[in-house]
Amino acid sequence: MNLEPNQISALPDYETKLQVARRLNVSRRTIDNLMRQRRLPFIKLTSKIVRFPKAEVDAYLAQHFRINARGPESG
Repeated sequence: MNLEPNQISALPDYETKLQVARRLNVSRRTIDNLMRQRRLPFIKLTSKIVRFPKAEVDAYLAQHFRINARGPESG
């Protein structure tokens, strides 16, 4: 299967379990738990190979989790 350069950029970006765990700063076990609870979107390619569509994971996290960023307090 030969793809043209413009077709390659249109392919969805997938991450491994380790990549998602590092990006979220959690363990792979936590990712397993989130998968089991169906809290993260994933695609199971084989019985042992799982991939996570990056855009879908980002959208899910943006929708379900709120980030509280705090800077130095002045007072």
